[in-house]
Amino acid sequence: MLLVLGMALVLWGAERFTEGAVGTALRFQLSTFYVGVVVSGFEPENLVTGIAAALGNLHQIALGTVIGSTVFMLTGALGVTLLLTPMQVRIPKQGGLAMIASVLLFAVVLGNDGTVSRAEGGLLVVAAGGLMIWLYRIAPVLVARGEDKLLDAEKRSRVAVLALLAAGGAVMLIGAELIVQGARSLLASVRLSETFLGMAVVGMGESLEETARMLTPARRGHPELAWGNVVGTVVVLLTLNLGIIAIVNPVTADPLVLRFHAPYLVGCTVAVAVALLTRRKLGRLVGAALVSAYALYIGLNASQMWR
Repeated sequence: MLLVLGMALVLWGAERFTEGAVGTALRFQLSTFYVGVVVSGFEPENLVTGIAAALGNLHQIALGTVIGSTVFMLTGALGVTLLLTPMQVRIPKQGGLAMIASVLLFAVVLGNDGTVSRAEGGLLVVAAGGLMIWLYRIAPVLVARGEDKLLDAEKRSRVAVLALLAAGGAVMLIGAELIVQGARSLLASVRLSETFLGMAVVGMGESLEETARMLTPARRGHPELAWGNVVGTVVVLLTLNLGIIAIVNPVTADPLVLRFHAPYLVGCTVAVAVALLTRRKLGRLVGAALVSAYALYIGLNASQMWR
């Protein structure tokens, strides 16, 4: 119950935080492109949960907010979206290249010794900034111009959007703490594997909203917004979020993460990135393949769910 309640609070808080962030950008006359890229890719719910888990020495839970969430977004969420609404690829090729760069850096940092140190976390954060600046300069198509809900934020006052931003952040922090407490209780009473809980349960729970973030703009005729969410989320989770988590408290992956979860993530990321680089449209056949890839991931996870 604590785990579910925590996830609900984190997701609710993340929605308010996102609305507040967009409203703040609009009310303070920031670049609309900046709003589109940062808000699309920024994953505050994953970040606060990952930080809380790292501080609680639940390293596989912390890594699950990065690895498990990215796998779910690239396979389960994107697959369901494509099954319901095939999408044209309306983004520059640099989007796919940014995804590949992010996952390769992630693989090098984690695969070096299985631990992401504070120094490596700092490197990841710097890389995230560089990739975002690169996308800002050469990928102006990644703009949140079509999301009606985001544009409604312009009607709020500056005080209102700042209050929304603060309230969303506070609720996310409370939810993250409940998730950690719930995870500890499950590990103690049900004896679920921490790796399974982090990669499958928390990873999916923290990214369930990704399906809506992609499906809604796709159905409204703005597939570039959905692809912007895919590219931005991969870059942010694998570099910025992991980097900040490691700076707060270095994390160490268990052998199963290094042998299975991390390679699976690399494979999924490269596959989707190559599709974006080579295809003009992705449809239901690709969607079915991605959903099958997530079902396989969960099935293989289930064999390792008990300690």
